[in-house]
Amino acid sequence: MKFSTNTLNEIKDRIPVSQVVGKKIQLKKKGREYVGLSPFNKEKTPSFTVNDEKQFYHCFSTNNHGDIFTFLVEVGGLSFPEAVEKLAEEAGVQLQDLSPLEEEKFKKNKEILDALDISKSFFSSQIYETNNSYAIKYLRERGIDDKIIKDFDIGFAPQGSKLEKFLLSKGVSREVMILAGMVIKNDNNENNFYDRFRNRIIFPIRDSRNKVVGFGGRVINKDDQPKYLNSPETPVFHKGSVLYNFSNVRPKLKERDDLIVVEGYMDVVSLSSKGFNVSVAPLGTAITENQLNILWKENNSPIICFDGDRAGKAASFRVSELALKLLKPNKSLRFISLPNDLDPDDYIKSFGLESFLKLVSNASPLTNIVWDSCMSISDIKTPEGRSGFESELRKKINLIKDSSIKKHYGLIFKQYLDELFYKKTINTSYNKNNFVKKGFRSSNLKTSILASGGELPSDLEALILSGVFLFPELIAKFFEKLELADFKNSKLKEIRDNLLMLEKKDDGDLGIDLLKDYIKNNYKGFSDDNLKFANRFWLNQKNKDFREISKVWLEILSDDQHIKSLERDIQDNKSKISNEDDERRFIELIKDRDNSIKSIEEKYGKEESQ
Repeated sequence: MKFSTNTLNEIKDRIPVSQVVGKKIQLKKKGREYVGLSPFNKEKTPSFTVNDEKQFYHCFSTNNHGDIFTFLVEVGGLSFPEAVEKLAEEAGVQLQDLSPLEEEKFKKNKEILDALDISKSFFSSQIYETNNSYAIKYLRERGIDDKIIKDFDIGFAPQGSKLEKFLLSKGVSREVMILAGMVIKNDNNENNFYDRFRNRIIFPIRDSRNKVVGFGGRVINKDDQPKYLNSPETPVFHKGSVLYNFSNVRPKLKERDDLIVVEGYMDVVSLSSKGFNVSVAPLGTAITENQLNILWKENNSPIICFDGDRAGKAASFRVSELALKLLKPNKSLRFISLPNDLDPDDYIKSFGLESFLKLVSNASPLTNIVWDSCMSISDIKTPEGRSGFESELRKKINLIKDSSIKKHYGLIFKQYLDELFYKKTINTSYNKNNFVKKGFRSSNLKTSILASGGELPSDLEALILSGVFLFPELIAKFFEKLELADFKNSKLKEIRDNLLMLEKKDDGDLGIDLLKDYIKNNYKGFSDDNLKFANRFWLNQKNKDFREISKVWLEILSDDQHIKSLERDIQDNKSKISNEDDERRFIELIKDRDNSIKSIEEKYGKEESQ
């Protein structure tokens, strides 16, 4: 019996994966997922995860991945029809044979998919043909070796109508060739047919099931147009719902957080040839709503890395605007802005993979690209231009449908506007990438024993983060306070944000263990090099119980935020001095700030010396 997709989806919607898997193995709730020992091999540490929201299970030790049906097939020993029938009965879903129309559609789609698979084999066979040696020469010049050609099934479409003849020899009808988008009928001669792809490097496009559903072709001769040619829309290929290379990278995404979206096939292939193998591409630079939702289903914050030219930047702005309309809690985008009109391949050739990986780790948040897009069309040198800039920002914010996210965007842009327009009296440079004032020490504890630990804008920030490193329980207990805290040091702020994001993802019984492993694996070197004296302070607290440690940590956080609040008041009032009363209030603020700093120096210097 054949089962319609709608029927299978209805069953999956009614039965959680954890309900099916839980009958075979013991599962433990961990945040939004469940974990357990793998049913595919013997292990002591759980590596098997179940996600009801995404309707799949994944085993990290064996890379087995599937849904409720495949679980009963792989673990339960049932055939696929038996699994469907068993679960349909459990879900109360009536199974019916396909209607004659559905049956015909199913049969036709299978014929199309078969024709596409045969076409892939034909293109692959042509890449090494002597007559097509210039295709291999082109790929070699781009740094593409035989392994990459094989990994991506890269092929070549020769001149003429050789594919049509090959498909005919394999029993594929011209009707199916046309439906598959491989052959075009000549409108002026109904008996004349010709190949859609001719004299092009061919990249097979696969759907999420890893089936070839279409092709992309790139010209070798610069005079040929268009530069890229995709398969047309067909019964099995919908351009706006597919991402190139997605089926290949999908199994890797549970272990990584650096999924990159680039412009085209060659960008994906070239990155892989240079050692970066977690990238996908839309079929054209305009990402669709469907594609964005596919990305978000597997990664909370994918990275957009389009070319550094004007078209690439414009495409990034368009993606940011689409994302604003679709934002959900914990779902966002990050962006890499490449310099000097470079594409990712050119950048790695010029600066190396390590430099590119730094761009990846420092990718800018969506807020920055929204800010930049508004700045690019504004003149902030005049009052009218500043007002226009703020108006453009409000337009962007109003695209956001989620009220909570809209509120936070409004708050953060207000902070950025304050930094840009209303704090110019600070003798520092404005950095639009992280909105941090360089060289500004918010609590300048020059004589404190803590201050000798490193060049940080706030020694208290070092204490706050060091405390979190040694006692990750603080993150869960004081999540909101840590989230709202103002960090001036961009690196410490980035680490704070990463820890909060991990806590959001993995809130549950195993959260603290995961946080400890994450901190050890990612930040031990940073902590040892930059937080030496802050670490020593906290090591002296080791023998205290967690309530006392919490009290000390909260006091440090409060002191840090108090100093920063005083600094803000000082800067706000500095430009408003117009009489003696104003000057007297300004001096009192400075005294208050200095006395607070002195008190803090004594407090934590004393703690350190004990």
